[in-house]
Amino acid sequence: MSGIDVLWPWLPLLGRGLLVNLGMGALAMLLACLFGTVLGAAQLAPSRLLNRPAYWLTQLLRNAPWLVVMFFVMQLLPYELPIGAGWPLPAWFKAVLALTLPAAGNFSEIVRGGLRAVPLAQWEAATALGYGPLARLRRVILPQAARLMLPLTIGLYCVVTMSTALASLVGVSEGLSVAREVLAAEARTDLLLPVHGFVLLAFFFYIFPISLLARALERRWAVR
Repeated sequence: MSGIDVLWPWLPLLGRGLLVNLGMGALAMLLACLFGTVLGAAQLAPSRLLNRPAYWLTQLLRNAPWLVVMFFVMQLLPYELPIGAGWPLPAWFKAVLALTLPAAGNFSEIVRGGLRAVPLAQWEAATALGYGPLARLRRVILPQAARLMLPLTIGLYCVVTMSTALASLVGVSEGLSVAREVLAAEARTDLLLPVHGFVLLAFFFYIFPISLLARALERRWAVR
């Protein structure tokens, strides 16, 4: 049988595995945006007791190897939380948290750069309107900074989604892990490249249009 004929029955299973990658990437990016927004805003706080720790934490997270962070998180977090009879922490959720940390460090820099790009007059106008620090950020500054931040955020999401394949190294049953299971079940060395090629193309056809969108937005808003 040809490679395509052999792989055809496995396509639904491979597809479900890749959906795990997409779900992990979306959840990790959501958490990174929440944590990174707080961290990025803290870097611009007037108090050195707040901005210096935020700065160093950002640098630590954004410069840490993603795979090393994943191994650390997998080893440090327990298998279950001591809540009631025990609340299990699945491996995929630990992997999401591991991807969240370096992504949050990178998003913190996106937020810091976006906030600093807003003209000082806008900050002063928001203060003159009587807004407090949090309201000033939420209602005046962040909406303006969002246009500058969005293309970079989309690019970071692409990186996070591609990095979900690292979860296969720590036992998460995602697309690459399923591909290995298919190869083990078929025990055919000639399927090695077709199976991994399928995973590669699946990531490419999902990521490439999103990266084009990021570039288009960056070009469109850069001239305004």
